[in-house]
Amino acid sequence: MSQDIKGGTDYALVKRHYDADDYPSLLVGGVAVLNGIPFTATPDYYIVGTMAYLNDPTVANAEYGWTLFTHGQPTAPAWLAPFLAVLGVTWPAQVPAFEAKDILFWADQDCWVQFESSSRTRHYIPANTYVRFHRRCMMFWVTRDTVSGTLRAWIEG
Repeated sequence: MSQDIKGGTDYALVKRHYDADDYPSLLVGGVAVLNGIPFTATPDYYIVGTMAYLNDPTVANAEYGWTLFTHGQPTAPAWLAPFLAVLGVTWPAQVPAFEAKDILFWADQDCWVQFESSSRTRHYIPANTYVRFHRRCMMFWVTRDTVSGTLRAWIEG
């Protein structure tokens, strides 16, 4: 009987599990003007793929799961609207997006996250703690617990 023993980490396998990825940061002229999703007492939303698309419009590819998502929100997220205004971008009824399958959250203050709509179950994200969800969603909402802060999200789908 023979055995095949493999050692070490195969980084080609662990680097990316899915074809589409997103991280909420906005680059203008190669400089990050936004790094994460600011949250306050007023619930606000994030559509998966928004920043990946704004930073590189060629990233949207149906072969990798991108689609036009009808989000049902009358205005852009409050934290994103000022940047869109500077860029001269109006908020459309449909935006390029992909379905998240793996999301890693980290926040500098305690916050709550809700998937897909603001009426679903809220999930608590403690400050300075990584929390991973293997939840399929196109959009999530975030609101503060007691103090406003910033939510960072590493998203794959």
